Amino acid sequence: MTADELAATAGSSRFAVYRAFQAVYGMAPSDYRRQLRLRAARELLAGGAPIADVAAETGFTDQGHLTRWFVRCYGVTPGAYRRAVA
Repeated sequence: MTADELAATAGSSRFAVYRAFQAVYGMAPSDYRRQLRLRAARELLAGGAPIADVAAETGFTDQGHLTRWFVRCYGVTPGAYRRAVA
């Protein structure tokens, strides 16, 4: 569902929906979605999936994109995480 569709359903502007989401969850909708994608990536990595496949499956542009966000959020690379949980 897009922000415009959600706003139309809620009967308000997408900016009001954005502000309400941020007030309730403490982060922007895009940040929340990224956290969900990173959580899914952690689960796949723990299962031993290749990093490039994990990146593609969880919606990151490529392995480097996943790695940058993974390091930014968790402080370790996806490969180091996979080795640590194995």
